Amino acid sequence: MIQADNLTKVYTNDGAETRALDGVSFKIKQGEFVSIMGPSGSGKSTLLHVLSFFDRPTDGEYRFSNHSEKELDDTALAKIRNKDMGFVFQSFNLLARSTVFDNVLMPLLYSEVSADQREKYVKKAINAVGLNEKTNVEAGKLSGGQKQRVAIARALVNNPNVIFADEPTGNLDSKSGEQIMDILRDLHEQGRTIVLVTHETYTAEYADRLIKLKDGLIESDEPIIHRRGNGEFFK
Repeated sequence: MIQADNLTKVYTNDGAETRALDGVSFKIKQGEFVSIMGPSGSGKSTLLHVLSFFDRPTDGEYRFSNHSEKELDDTALAKIRNKDMGFVFQSFNLLARSTVFDNVLMPLLYSEVSADQREKYVKKAINAVGLNEKTNVEAGKLSGGQKQRVAIARALVNNPNVIFADEPTGNLDSKSGEQIMDILRDLHEQGRTIVLVTHETYTAEYADRLIKLKDGLIESDEPIIHRRGNGEFFK
């Protein structure tokens, strides 16, 4: 599904170059749950932006579901992003004065889904994150954990091929963070492809594979440790 070949991203500021990505290559198969970790400045956010078509690499090639970034204009990339990708952000990115229903509905307003199908899709997504009783509540009145559930429902509503989660527990307490990660793990077990960017070890360990970045390079790419029922971990 995802193939990165020698991806490079260079930013220039006042004549000085910063290589945020310096030749990154890997593949992610349909149905995988992959965590991307690294210290500040390692390139993980830049990599996520490239993978999700929010930015283009300076060099190298990126292919998503057999679509090469090089072959598509910005309009085509936006269509793929809306149809095939779902996004969960650390800051939720919800409309505070709009209801849960209307926030989850937003991606469908730019899709080819017919108006009479939209309500069905929205309710299904809200049900998937356990927020039926909050459907008509304004997003600004929800707790942080509930807001992130709404964001996940919004990411699901278009039935995307992959969900990109960028520090989804960063603004949550530990209990709410675990609940969000449990939802993402459940979605993975249902067959969803999930790419998670995080600096937190406990969230990364929900995935099946961990890619560690350092200075724009892949430091390691290995299967991840899994959780036992008693809280211990094993390979």
